[in-house]
Amino acid sequence: MIIRLLGDSNYVYQQSMKKISKLFMLPLAGSVAWAVAACGVMGIPEGKKETVVESTLETDTSDESGNAGGDAAGTETLASDSKKIERVSFPYPYTARALTAVNIHVDSESDSDVLGILDEGAAVSVERNIEGWDQFSVDGKSGYVLKKYLIPDDYIAMNNQFLGADVDLSWIDPTKPMIALTFDDGPKAEVTNRILDSLEANGGHATFFMQGSRVVGDNNNCVKRMVELGCELGNHTYTHDYLDSIPVEDIRSVIRKCDYMVEETVKVAPTVFRPPGGNRSGDIASAVGNLGLPMIIWSIDPLDYSTKDPDNTFNVVMEKAQDGDIVLMHDTYEETAEAAERLIPALKEKGFQLVTVTEMAQAKKYPMIPGNEVYHMR
Repeated sequence: MIIRLLGDSNYVYQQSMKKISKLFMLPLAGSVAWAVAACGVMGIPEGKKETVVESTLETDTSDESGNAGGDAAGTETLASDSKKIERVSFPYPYTARALTAVNIHVDSESDSDVLGILDEGAAVSVERNIEGWDQFSVDGKSGYVLKKYLIPDDYIAMNNQFLGADVDLSWIDPTKPMIALTFDDGPKAEVTNRILDSLEANGGHATFFMQGSRVVGDNNNCVKRMVELGCELGNHTYTHDYLDSIPVEDIRSVIRKCDYMVEETVKVAPTVFRPPGGNRSGDIASAVGNLGLPMIIWSIDPLDYSTKDPDNTFNVVMEKAQDGDIVLMHDTYEETAEAAERLIPALKEKGFQLVTVTEMAQAKKYPMIPGNEVYHMR
């Protein structure tokens, strides 16, 4: 394990006072929790802000849930899934690895002193979880890191269970044309929210292929909105990793790290995958297929990332759009948001139903096979 410890300073006294305060508060907190649970409205504890160091991650303000007090292994039910698919909770202690360099706090509070830095890939033995914070021992002391930054060694994403699961097609007419708008590289709150606003206003859905490292801070709310609006969550690796430039044996890691960040935010797994840059090979397809994910490519590319010209993006898509097309765009550019705000109502006016990739596949009875490339569904 790679851990860089900071000077002790005088945090021991501060810690003692906090623990004493918590001891007196426990009976009151327990009474309140019991009363709330009895009413059937127990909520998910709100996450706390965490400072991430030596990485491009933003401040995390996501909601976190955990087994407070270190209870034995259990399961978490996905409220958003009608089939009640359950997420596995790991028995304590279990080994986990850091997704990125992150501060180790001396308490499960974002404003507590920093004990040291947990380096990317460092392994720890998680002893318990307190309101979204994982606790483990560091040099004989207790250290805390936000749960979402530690991926359990035994983690297996849920997307295998979701692939092929029925989706709501009641609003789709399979006899009418449909198109799947897809957005890569986000989320980026100031851009993604504009696209979601337009989709909501026009009753449309889209698929968002996200970088796991971007599912933090204000961007978390974008992911939650995607789920609420019926959009589809897609995996675009952890940090836009070009799969043909890394060892094949590392492909699983960069994909699963993205899955984990998304699941820890919304408790829903990405169901489709897009290789960054569209870079792929037989070995890549096999590795992705082993993870239960189809590879979604595209049939229309307006080069929005290159031209950054809203008019060009709009015109290319409108001129080429056909029933069954998959459109590639990027929700990291303001110019793309501007184009999407025009495209979404224009495509609807032209008679297209704006659907997700999976909705279109099921409505058209198009087989999506793990590892197979999908360009369009015509």
